[in-house]
Amino acid sequence: MTSKSNKIRMAKAAIRKTGKKKPNAIDTERVKFVDYKDVNLLQRFMSDRSKIRGQRIAGTTVQQQRDIANAVKNAREMALLPYAKRVSSTRAPRPGSDREDREDRGDRGDRGERGDKYAPREAAVAAVATENTDVVEIETNGEEA
Repeated sequence: MTSKSNKIRMAKAAIRKTGKKKPNAIDTERVKFVDYKDVNLLQRFMSDRSKIRGQRIAGTTVQQQRDIANAVKNAREMALLPYAKRVSSTRAPRPGSDREDREDRGDRGDRGERGDKYAPREAAVAAVATENTDVVEIETNGEEA
């Protein structure tokens, strides 16, 4: 006794098996010899990233697929076809990357007063900024600057 879900799965598998055969570009154009110089024919068997399509996707026989692969490799060597293409895809902006979203987070400069740790350094910087020629003593409380 088979379950209901198993019957459904078997019916779907039967439909997939009886698919339509893919049209073969080599047979439809009656090509007798796959030449590496026929770039237009070879590009039909390549993806947008210049990869050789598989036999099931291209709809070729084993021998035809082997001939196409060798022709594509020769055409790449002769610089008639590229080894790979860069495909630039534009992505949707991530949430939070927009400038308007940054303003909603608040002012980053509003951090409050600095601790006592930086007070001696600020006094030295202020003395240099006013071009005071007097020597400024800096208290470090035993810490190295």
